[in-house]
Amino acid sequence: MNLVELLQIASSEEKAEGFLRERGVLKTFDSCPFCHAKNIGKIRRNFYKCYKCKKEWSVRKDSILEDLKIPFSKFILAVKLFILEVPAHKSHKELDLAYNTTHKIYTKLRQCIYKFVSKDDQLLSGEVEIDESYFGGKRKGSRGRGAKNKIPVFGILERNGKVKVEIVKDVSAETLLRETIKKVKRGSLIYTDKFKSYDGLVMYGFKHERIDKSVKFANGKVYINGIEGFWSYVKERLLKFHGVSKDNFIYYLKELEFRYNFMDNIDDSLYKCLGGIN
Repeated sequence: MNLVELLQIASSEEKAEGFLRERGVLKTFDSCPFCHAKNIGKIRRNFYKCYKCKKEWSVRKDSILEDLKIPFSKFILAVKLFILEVPAHKSHKELDLAYNTTHKIYTKLRQCIYKFVSKDDQLLSGEVEIDESYFGGKRKGSRGRGAKNKIPVFGILERNGKVKVEIVKDVSAETLLRETIKKVKRGSLIYTDKFKSYDGLVMYGFKHERIDKSVKFANGKVYINGIEGFWSYVKERLLKFHGVSKDNFIYYLKELEFRYNFMDNIDDSLYKCLGGIN
Protein backbone atom coordinates (compact mmCIF):
# COMPACT_ATOMS: atom_id res chain seq x y z
CA MET A 1 0.00 0.00 0.00
CA ASN A 2 1.40 3.40 -0.97
CA LEU A 3 1.48 6.44 1.30
CA VAL A 4 -1.38 8.24 -0.42
CA GLU A 5 -3.75 5.30 0.16
CA LEU A 6 -2.53 4.94 3.73
CA LEU A 7 -3.09 8.62 4.51
CA GLN A 8 -6.66 8.34 3.18
CA ILE A 9 -7.30 5.42 5.56
CA ALA A 10 -5.68 7.31 8.45
CA SER A 11 -7.85 10.36 7.75
CA SER A 12 -10.59 9.03 10.06
CA GLU A 13 -10.76 6.73 13.05
CA GLU A 14 -13.64 4.80 11.48
CA LYS A 15 -11.60 3.99 8.36
CA ALA A 16 -8.55 3.14 10.45
CA GLU A 17 -10.55 0.80 12.69
CA GLY A 18 -12.02 -0.95 9.65
CA PHE A 19 -8.56 -1.35 8.14
CA LEU A 20 -7.19 -2.95 11.32
CA ARG A 21 -10.23 -5.18 11.69
CA GLU A 22 -9.95 -6.44 8.09
CA ARG A 23 -6.37 -7.48 8.79
CA GLY A 24 -7.23 -9.24 12.01
CA VAL A 25 -5.35 -6.79 14.23
CA LEU A 26 -8.61 -5.86 15.95
CA LYS A 27 -10.71 -8.90 16.77
CA THR A 28 -14.38 -9.23 15.93
CA PHE A 29 -16.14 -11.05 18.77
CA ASP A 30 -19.24 -13.08 17.87
CA SER A 31 -19.65 -14.11 21.51
CA CYS A 32 -18.60 -12.89 24.93
CA PRO A 33 -14.84 -13.42 25.47
CA PHE A 34 -15.57 -14.17 29.15
CA CYS A 35 -18.62 -16.46 29.29
CA HIS A 36 -19.04 -17.16 25.54
CA ALA A 37 -22.69 -16.12 25.50
CA LYS A 38 -24.01 -14.86 22.17
CA ASN A 39 -26.11 -12.07 23.62
CA ILE A 40 -23.66 -9.18 23.18
CA GLY A 41 -23.91 -5.63 21.88
CA LYS A 42 -22.08 -2.37 21.38
CA ILE A 43 -22.81 0.08 24.19
CA ARG A 44 -20.38 2.91 23.43
CA ARG A 45 -18.23 3.73 20.46
CA ASN A 46 -15.32 1.56 21.59
CA PHE A 47 -16.97 -0.83 24.04
CA TYR A 48 -19.08 -3.98 23.94
CA LYS A 49 -21.13 -5.63 26.66
CA CYS A 50 -22.34 -9.13 27.41
CA TYR A 51 -25.96 -9.07 28.60
CA LYS A 52 -25.56 -12.42 30.34
CA CYS A 53 -22.46 -11.92 32.54
CA LYS A 54 -22.70 -8.09 32.35
CA LYS A 55 -19.01 -7.70 31.56
CA GLU A 56 -17.69 -5.08 29.14
CA TRP A 57 -14.64 -5.04 26.88
CA SER A 58 -12.91 -2.64 24.54
CA VAL A 59 -12.59 -3.01 20.78
CA ARG A 60 -8.85 -3.25 21.51
CA LYS A 61 -9.20 -6.42 23.61
CA ASP A 62 -6.65 -9.19 22.89
CA SER A 63 -4.80 -7.05 20.35
CA ILE A 64 -1.46 -5.26 20.22
CA LEU A 65 -3.45 -2.07 20.85
CA GLU A 66 -4.99 -3.21 24.13
CA ASP A 67 -2.72 -1.11 26.33
CA LEU A 68 -1.76 1.51 23.74
CA LYS A 69 -3.87 4.59 24.33
CA ILE A 70 -3.33 6.09 20.90
CA PRO A 71 -5.69 6.64 17.95
CA PHE A 72 -5.93 3.82 15.42
CA SER A 73 -4.85 6.24 12.70
CA LYS A 74 -1.58 7.03 14.47
CA PHE A 75 -0.90 3.36 15.05
CA ILE A 76 -1.25 2.65 11.32
CA LEU A 77 1.16 5.48 10.53
CA ALA A 78 3.59 4.24 13.21
CA VAL A 79 3.58 0.77 11.60
CA LYS A 80 4.40 2.33 8.23
CA LEU A 81 7.29 4.34 9.67
CA PHE A 82 8.58 1.17 11.32
CA ILE A 83 8.39 -0.64 7.98
CA LEU A 84 10.33 2.21 6.37
CA GLU A 85 13.00 1.80 9.09
CA VAL A 86 12.48 5.28 10.50
CA PRO A 87 13.91 5.06 14.06
CA ALA A 88 11.67 5.81 17.03
CA HIS A 89 13.59 8.96 17.99
CA LYS A 90 12.61 10.45 14.62
CA SER A 91 9.18 8.95 14.03
CA HIS A 92 7.76 10.17 17.35
CA LYS A 93 8.11 13.73 16.06
CA GLU A 94 6.35 12.88 12.79
CA LEU A 95 3.53 11.22 14.73
CA ASP A 96 3.33 13.92 17.41
CA LEU A 97 3.63 11.25 20.09
CA ALA A 98 5.87 11.01 23.13
CA TYR A 99 9.12 9.18 22.44
CA ASN A 100 8.33 6.58 25.12
CA THR A 101 4.99 5.83 23.44
CA THR A 102 6.59 5.42 20.03
CA HIS A 103 9.36 3.26 21.49
CA LYS A 104 6.70 1.09 23.14
CA ILE A 105 4.94 0.62 19.79
CA TYR A 106 8.20 -0.36 18.10
CA THR A 107 9.01 -2.78 20.92
CA LYS A 108 5.61 -4.44 20.59
CA LEU A 109 6.07 -4.76 16.82
CA ARG A 110 9.42 -6.47 17.31
CA GLN A 111 7.95 -8.81 19.91
CA CYS A 112 5.16 -9.78 17.51
CA ILE A 113 7.71 -10.45 14.77
CA TYR A 114 9.73 -12.60 17.17
CA LYS A 115 6.68 -14.72 18.03
CA PHE A 116 5.73 -15.06 14.37
CA VAL A 117 9.21 -16.05 13.21
CA SER A 118 9.71 -18.46 16.12
CA LYS A 119 6.62 -20.44 15.07
CA ASP A 120 8.08 -21.19 11.62
CA ASP A 121 9.17 -24.82 11.85
CA GLN A 122 9.40 -25.49 8.10
CA LEU A 123 12.72 -27.15 7.26
CA LEU A 124 15.07 -25.50 4.78
CA SER A 125 16.19 -27.76 1.94
CA GLY A 126 17.98 -28.03 -1.39
CA GLU A 127 21.21 -26.06 -1.51
CA VAL A 128 21.92 -24.50 1.86
CA GLU A 129 24.69 -22.26 3.22
CA ILE A 130 25.58 -22.18 6.90
CA ASP A 131 27.93 -19.92 8.84
CA GLU A 132 28.36 -18.19 12.21
CA SER A 133 28.96 -14.56 13.02
CA TYR A 134 29.61 -12.46 16.12
CA PHE A 135 27.86 -9.34 17.37
CA GLY A 136 28.35 -6.72 20.06
CA GLY A 137 30.93 -6.47 22.80
CA LYS A 138 34.31 -4.85 22.75
CA ARG A 139 37.03 -6.13 20.51
CA LYS A 140 39.53 -7.20 23.14
CA GLY A 141 41.62 -10.31 23.10
CA SER A 142 41.13 -12.76 20.25
CA ARG A 143 39.27 -11.72 17.11
CA GLY A 144 37.06 -13.62 14.70
CA ARG A 145 35.91 -17.03 15.89
CA GLY A 146 35.99 -17.09 19.64
CA ALA A 147 36.12 -13.30 19.93
CA LYS A 148 35.58 -12.29 23.54
CA ASN A 149 32.54 -10.36 24.78
CA LYS A 150 30.58 -11.07 21.62
CA ILE A 151 27.30 -12.87 20.95
CA PRO A 152 27.66 -15.87 18.61
CA VAL A 153 24.89 -16.19 16.04
CA PHE A 154 24.36 -19.18 13.75
CA GLY A 155 22.82 -18.61 10.33
CA ILE A 156 21.32 -20.95 7.73
CA LEU A 157 20.37 -19.69 4.26
CA GLU A 158 18.44 -21.67 1.67
CA ARG A 159 19.51 -20.51 -1.77
CA ASN A 160 16.54 -18.76 -3.43
CA GLY A 161 14.69 -19.18 -0.14
CA LYS A 162 14.64 -18.06 3.47
CA VAL A 163 17.30 -17.40 6.03
CA LYS A 164 17.05 -18.55 9.66
CA VAL A 165 19.26 -17.28 12.47
CA GLU A 166 19.65 -18.23 16.09
CA ILE A 167 21.71 -16.99 19.02
CA VAL A 168 23.84 -19.91 20.24
CA LYS A 169 25.77 -20.43 23.46
CA ASP A 170 28.93 -21.42 21.56
CA VAL A 171 30.10 -22.57 18.12
CA SER A 172 31.04 -26.12 19.09
CA ALA A 173 30.27 -28.98 16.73
CA GLU A 174 27.55 -30.24 19.09
CA THR A 175 25.74 -26.88 19.11
CA LEU A 176 25.95 -26.12 15.39
CA LEU A 177 25.06 -29.66 14.29
CA ARG A 178 22.05 -29.67 16.62
CA GLU A 179 20.78 -26.39 15.14
CA THR A 180 21.36 -27.67 11.61
CA ILE A 181 19.40 -30.86 12.25
CA LYS A 182 16.50 -28.80 13.68
CA LYS A 183 16.29 -26.47 10.68
CA VAL A 184 17.54 -28.33 7.57
CA LYS A 185 16.01 -31.34 5.82
CA ARG A 186 18.22 -34.42 5.72
CA GLY A 187 19.73 -35.04 2.29
CA SER A 188 20.18 -31.34 1.57
CA LEU A 189 23.49 -30.12 0.15
CA ILE A 190 25.18 -27.87 2.70
CA TYR A 191 27.99 -25.47 1.86
CA THR A 192 30.34 -24.28 4.59
CA ASP A 193 33.84 -22.93 5.04
CA LYS A 194 36.58 -25.07 6.57
CA PHE A 195 35.55 -24.55 10.21
CA LYS A 196 36.05 -27.87 12.05
CA SER A 197 32.67 -27.71 13.84
CA TYR A 198 31.05 -28.69 10.52
CA ASP A 199 33.03 -31.93 10.19
CA GLY A 200 30.15 -34.22 11.20
CA LEU A 201 27.47 -33.06 8.73
CA VAL A 202 27.78 -36.12 6.45
CA MET A 203 27.36 -38.46 9.42
CA TYR A 204 23.91 -36.92 10.04
CA GLY A 205 22.62 -37.47 6.52
CA PHE A 206 23.62 -34.23 4.79
CA LYS A 207 25.69 -33.74 1.66
CA HIS A 208 28.56 -31.41 2.42
CA GLU A 209 30.94 -29.28 0.37
CA ARG A 210 33.46 -26.76 1.69
CA ILE A 211 35.17 -23.63 0.46
CA ASP A 212 38.59 -22.68 1.73
CA LYS A 213 38.30 -18.89 1.94
CA SER A 214 42.01 -18.51 2.55
CA VAL A 215 42.48 -19.63 -1.05
CA LYS A 216 39.36 -18.22 -2.80
CA PHE A 217 35.82 -17.15 -1.98
CA ALA A 218 34.03 -19.31 -4.55
CA ASN A 219 34.63 -22.46 -6.53
CA GLY A 220 31.74 -22.82 -8.93
CA LYS A 221 28.64 -23.39 -6.80
CA VAL A 222 30.72 -23.95 -3.69
CA TYR A 223 30.56 -20.69 -1.72
CA ILE A 224 28.85 -19.10 1.27
CA ASN A 225 28.49 -15.61 -0.15
CA GLY A 226 24.72 -15.65 0.44
CA ILE A 227 24.84 -16.06 4.21
CA GLU A 228 27.83 -13.72 4.45
CA GLY A 229 25.78 -11.15 2.55
CA PHE A 230 23.06 -11.54 5.16
CA TRP A 231 25.57 -10.88 7.96
CA SER A 232 26.60 -7.67 6.20
CA TYR A 233 22.94 -6.70 5.83
CA VAL A 234 22.33 -7.21 9.57
CA LYS A 235 25.45 -5.42 10.78
CA GLU A 236 24.85 -2.42 8.54
CA ARG A 237 21.34 -1.93 9.92
CA LEU A 238 22.29 -2.51 13.54
CA LEU A 239 24.84 0.32 13.35
CA LYS A 240 22.13 2.99 13.26
CA PHE A 241 20.82 1.91 16.68
CA HIS A 242 24.14 2.86 18.30
CA GLY A 243 24.15 -0.22 20.46
CA VAL A 244 21.52 -2.82 21.36
CA SER A 245 21.40 -4.46 24.78
CA LYS A 246 21.97 -8.20 25.05
CA ASP A 247 18.45 -8.65 26.41
CA ASN A 248 16.89 -6.97 23.36
CA PHE A 249 19.33 -8.19 20.70
CA ILE A 250 17.23 -11.27 19.85
CA TYR A 251 14.27 -9.04 18.90
CA TYR A 252 16.36 -6.89 16.56
CA LEU A 253 18.00 -9.99 15.08
CA LYS A 254 14.66 -11.67 14.39
CA GLU A 255 13.28 -8.41 12.96
CA LEU A 256 16.09 -8.37 10.41
CA GLU A 257 15.57 -12.06 9.62
CA PHE A 258 11.91 -11.22 9.00
CA ARG A 259 12.72 -8.16 6.87
CA TYR A 260 15.15 -10.17 4.76
CA ASN A 261 12.71 -13.02 4.18
CA PHE A 262 9.70 -10.81 3.40
CA MET A 263 11.35 -7.79 1.80
CA ASP A 264 9.09 -8.09 -1.26
CA ASN A 265 5.89 -8.12 0.81
CA ILE A 266 6.81 -6.51 4.09
CA ASP A 267 3.55 -4.59 4.70
CA ASP A 268 1.16 -7.53 4.39
CA SER A 269 3.57 -9.85 6.19
CA LEU A 270 3.86 -7.55 9.19
CA TYR A 271 0.09 -7.17 9.50
CA LYS A 272 -0.14 -10.96 9.36
CA CYS A 273 2.14 -11.01 12.41
CA LEU A 274 0.00 -8.44 14.20
CA GLY A 275 -3.19 -10.32 13.44
CA GLY A 276 -1.86 -13.53 14.93
CA ILE A 277 -0.18 -12.38 18.12
CA ASN A 278 -2.43 -14.55 20.28
